Amino acid sequence: MPFTQSKSLPWDVVEKEIKKEVDWLRNVIDTFSQEEKSIPMDEKGIPVSCRECLLRKIAILTVSGKVKAREIKRALPLKSFWIKNSKNSKNIRISHGGDWHSKTMEKIESHFLLQNYQVIREPTLHWGRADLGAFKRNKQDLYIEVGTTSFFKLWINLQTMKNFTYLIVPNDDKLIEFTCN
Repeated sequence: MPFTQSKSLPWDVVEKEIKKEVDWLRNVIDTFSQEEKSIPMDEKGIPVSCRECLLRKIAILTVSGKVKAREIKRALPLKSFWIKNSKNSKNIRISHGGDWHSKTMEKIESHFLLQNYQVIREPTLHWGRADLGAFKRNKQDLYIEVGTTSFFKLWINLQTMKNFTYLIVPNDDKLIEFTCN
């Protein structure tokens, strides 16, 4: 829950909100491992490899209102988040990651192509690459991660990139959406 009030809030209120966001992030996003694989540097050149530190940095972005975050759960009887067109999906084959990962990427790519988006596989972010990028005139750029990601990659891209949506697809039943304006 972002704080958008202009007056300062007591530190304990802010810390309570940061803790709630950290707990939420820990529960909704799958990462490659418990510890980040390398020791990347933050925007000031300071090494950041502590998982809890990265969670806190992401939480501060959401609590401050710089980034909006939400969890979208698939409601029954909806079978999928993605529009399916069997004619179009036969032409899309992705060999990237495991079976679920590549099949999910195919469904998502097809979904956005049906809506006249330009879809790019593995577009470059400020740090690393996303699995897919979906772009359309007068729409915010959308970068999509399927399955796992790293908290450093998520944080540094949310911190440095502007005017985009970062969609994480951890499984078939939920989406995690981060919006940066």
